[in-house]
Amino acid sequence: MKRIGLVILDLKEYIILTVLIIFSLYFIFSNDNSQIRFLRAVAIGTFGTVQSGLTAIPNVFELQQENKLLRETNIKLANEISNLKESKLENIRLTKLLNFREENKLSFVSGRIVNKSLVQTRNTITINAGEADSVFINMPVVTVEGLAGRIVSTGRNYSIANILYNKDMRITVKSQRTRIDGILMYDGLQNLIMTNVLKSADLTAGDLIITSEYSNLFPPGIPVGTVTETGNLDNLFKKVVITPAVNFQTLEEVFILKHLPDKDRADLENSYQKKK
Repeated sequence: MKRIGLVILDLKEYIILTVLIIFSLYFIFSNDNSQIRFLRAVAIGTFGTVQSGLTAIPNVFELQQENKLLRETNIKLANEISNLKESKLENIRLTKLLNFREENKLSFVSGRIVNKSLVQTRNTITINAGEADSVFINMPVVTVEGLAGRIVSTGRNYSIANILYNKDMRITVKSQRTRIDGILMYDGLQNLIMTNVLKSADLTAGDLIITSEYSNLFPPGIPVGTVTETGNLDNLFKKVVITPAVNFQTLEEVFILKHLPDKDRADLENSYQKKK
């Protein structure tokens, strides 16, 4: 009890102040005097203003949390829209490939490109189809647009193909319009060139170039590209620049033709070349 009395003595000023405030508030709110009513209205208004200000503080944190949730929702929606667009584009590509497959009599193996190089002199693509899918060396690689390249290496589940932009590629081609023959090759810089074309040959910009029946590697009639530039290379031959039918920058899916060179023809031509 003595300790309680000491605590009360220490706090007596606060206790007296509290009692006086309580009595003051009682007299203010119980008095109907006009001045007291005015003070009471001012006090209540001030209290309400302070309370609304204090109430706004937690609202700021609530708004920050709400903004965070909205940003997260926007990110999720943006990702969903991106996925939907990608699915739509993939559906368009696969529909074209399916139609191409149904319209052609040759057997195909479909594949997706998992790696590619486009900045070297010997550019290649890696395809997720290999010997387990009956893919073998020298099979042509095509798309809906035209010829893309040729298989040069195979594994069980993957294969590598030289594309047209590869200095090792030599393709016997011809103009669909005028039947002018030539050899398509990559100049190692940025152009596909149709060589061995005489200066007098009838070739103009816009002519479609296709694979020739003279090739033992590719079936005839596959679109290769279009002539975009012609000029005189020297006194005998014409310079012919070809833009490929296939856009290798955006290439994602391909077909591998189940077509291999005729062995009898290849052996005969090779033996004849050796005799020369």
